[in-house]
Amino acid sequence: MKHDIQQDRSDVATNTLSYDDYSKSRSMAILEGVSARVIFGFTTGAFLTGYLKFLGADDDICGRIAAIPTLAGTIQFFSPLLLEKLNRRKTIITISNFLHRLLLVLLIFIPLLPVSMEMRLYITGGLYFISNLMVHAVNPATTTLMISIVPQRMRGRFFSIRERYLIFISSVVNVVIGGILDRFELQGNTYEGYIVMFAVAFVAMILNLVGYLMIKEPPLPATQNKISFKKLFTLPLKEQRFRKIIVLFFMWGLSLNFSSPFFSVYMVSKLRLSYTFITVSGLLNALTYVITVSIWGKIADRKSFTYTAMLSIGLLGLTHASWFFVSKGSFLIYPLVILLQMLSGLSWAGINISLYNIPYEYTPDESRTVYLGFNAALSGLVGFAASMVASYMVGLMSDYKGNFIGLTVTQFQLIFLISGLLIIATSALIRFTILKPETKEKGI
Repeated sequence: MKHDIQQDRSDVATNTLSYDDYSKSRSMAILEGVSARVIFGFTTGAFLTGYLKFLGADDDICGRIAAIPTLAGTIQFFSPLLLEKLNRRKTIITISNFLHRLLLVLLIFIPLLPVSMEMRLYITGGLYFISNLMVHAVNPATTTLMISIVPQRMRGRFFSIRERYLIFISSVVNVVIGGILDRFELQGNTYEGYIVMFAVAFVAMILNLVGYLMIKEPPLPATQNKISFKKLFTLPLKEQRFRKIIVLFFMWGLSLNFSSPFFSVYMVSKLRLSYTFITVSGLLNALTYVITVSIWGKIADRKSFTYTAMLSIGLLGLTHASWFFVSKGSFLIYPLVILLQMLSGLSWAGINISLYNIPYEYTPDESRTVYLGFNAALSGLVGFAASMVASYMVGLMSDYKGNFIGLTVTQFQLIFLISGLLIIATSALIRFTILKPETKEKGI
């Protein structure tokens, strides 16, 4: 431990920030992450679906609005035009993230607007889209900032610890809020329950702002290349090593987003699960995540983030495909949901720390936000297209009722199965196009 501290001090000796600055910044990065995850939990998944249902949305609309973040991510194609001109980016990162959280909190006032239900849903979708534009515009810079305050050799350990705090605390908060929403709903006071939820989101927004303000930004090297509109698209494609990452995230965006907007819709609308059960199963997901994320971090430090991505993505594919067997009316529905939530937690523990770091490791230092932005934007664009195709299937097959070995099969289960198989293909892609060639290059 003493050696690590001494080494960390030497790593930052040439920078203007002190060792203590880096250490405190990492602590603030945890506060920022926890508060952001709380808000994220309230404005995605089952809570978002429930709120949209309260506003009058059907399953198709819920899926479309849930897919908005992937569409908003396409702004990252262009945001590096501004970001690469800035040697100090923390100010714009802080402002953009604050506005993102603020716009989400403002969703609580939608039911008070003297307009039609349809217009309320349009306004909700608009606010949701603008808020996600704000956060995605600076995502490449945010990622660079967070990774830059952590020395290379301790990133696996630090980000696994950070993820443990993020997931566990936010999941406990979700369980509490889920119970509150169920209680208010039983009393016929659904809106009051959402007021409590968004009040907690407001507090989290303030803590998130404090976290960003307290993080110290390491100095950035001056950009040597002038970034033109053309280079936003040509630079990433010219980099041979990075092209593999582009293909990886293309497949990841396609396979994941084909189903991800619909799990909460399925649990709330079709399975009719209570918020309490959904959040408790989510807590078990989080506990599994917290217990295993450090293991994934150690594997990443010993092997690579690419290796852990291959394993964890493959496991997630099996998990998604297994949702095909979660059928309404089955006596196994509750244990199956719990089991799959725990497997999902195990999978995402590896995926989150891996996919957060992989693009960073495969990009050159120069014009890094261009590479990260292009990659995230393309993945988001593909993901949104996949979500729209799946949403079209949901609407087109709304009356579909199949049967498989006595289980009722809906269009949602078919979507989960297709998504799972595509995710498994993504894992195979990592194995044969990234890991295998690198192993040969190293002579292993």
